[in-house]
Amino acid sequence: MPEGEADDGSSRTHGVVRKLLYSEAVSAFGGGLWFSMWAVYLTSVKGIPAASMGLAMGLGGGVGLLAAVPVGALADRRGARQVFVAVSVARGLLVLLFLTTSGFWSLLGAAALFTAAETSGRGVKVTLVYLLMPDDRRLTVLAQARVVQHLTYAAGAGAAAWVLSTDTAGPYYAALAVVSLSAFLSATVLIGLPRTAPVPASRRSPGTDAVRDIPFLTLMSTTALLSLCWPLLSSGLPLWLQYQTAAPVWLAPVTVVVSSLFIALYQVRVTRQGKSLRGAVRSTRKAGLALAVCCLLFAAAAWPSGALPASLFILAGLAAHIYGELHYVASRWGLSLRLMRRDAEGEYQGLAASTEGAVATVGPAMITTLVTGALVGGWAVLAVVFVAAAAPTPALCRRALHTRRPGVPAGAAPRGGAGR
Repeated sequence: MPEGEADDGSSRTHGVVRKLLYSEAVSAFGGGLWFSMWAVYLTSVKGIPAASMGLAMGLGGGVGLLAAVPVGALADRRGARQVFVAVSVARGLLVLLFLTTSGFWSLLGAAALFTAAETSGRGVKVTLVYLLMPDDRRLTVLAQARVVQHLTYAAGAGAAAWVLSTDTAGPYYAALAVVSLSAFLSATVLIGLPRTAPVPASRRSPGTDAVRDIPFLTLMSTTALLSLCWPLLSSGLPLWLQYQTAAPVWLAPVTVVVSSLFIALYQVRVTRQGKSLRGAVRSTRKAGLALAVCCLLFAAAAWPSGALPASLFILAGLAAHIYGELHYVASRWGLSLRLMRRDAEGEYQGLAASTEGAVATVGPAMITTLVTGALVGGWAVLAVVFVAAAAPTPALCRRALHTRRPGVPAGAAPRGGAGR
């Protein structure tokens, strides 16, 4: 290839990456703003009782997860970029439903629809990166997007802190408008990306390949349990610090900040280990073991009577948590991209997103119950869960590879774009 053409191709790739990251930045700012304030908004501004709010959001979120696979299949049929733009616009519209919620049923419906768009968008985004990027750049771009997501999500959470400090409803409604606008701006940026070619009718999946692919479904379900690392830090640790250790409670938000900083610094580097299937399997094992060690160290923080030794146990556990989370994310992308079937990428990534979303829905309640109910025993149970979630990964990968159709290898070259 002539040097000029190579340079032109590289320039186009950089342009695509920039647009993907800009879109992620704008979207994540809105996400950080919304998810940091929604509980207070719904209870204090809309006057929905906390118990009803929690149940409606939980049930609605669970129902919304069901949309991820059909929307992923639609991305295969209509083009991932085109569907991702539509999903982003839908998010911008659907978040406004929370302006009209006044009770359990309206909140249930709003939560189901918004979660459907939110979860579907995650799967379609991975599919879009897969189709637009060359093989050696896919995981790197996903990792870069996660770094941008963490930074701008934190900025959105900071804006939410100001909203939460006010005593009037106006700032909350204005914040919802900003969340909606962020989704529309994200969609506007995405329109500038190359169109992605739909799967030809002769090669289309009926839309059920992913859910019938038992090895892949099982692998995504078991490894999704490792995403309990997120509610472990956000829900379990604050309660543990407050009621069971001598360490200061303010250590909980500090761990979140430190974790985000290290993710921003190291996610791209660690993700390189998941570029091969073998590397992804190794990262899964590392994640399971590290998160198990984290649980045991957090549990050990209950024994010292002094604040300093208890805090040292927490910080040691945080180091293990960061290591485990970095490798979990790397392994998740590596496994799902290498084992999905060609011409059903959106469908498979929708399934991956829905399994992780299911854990996110039940995770906070599960973690809280174990930590506050079983105490040290609860942390031991979580440690076992993390090890058990990673253990069958090699066997499930072998089974998934064995069941692939001849001539349609996992992780084969994608069909690519179709111009603007």
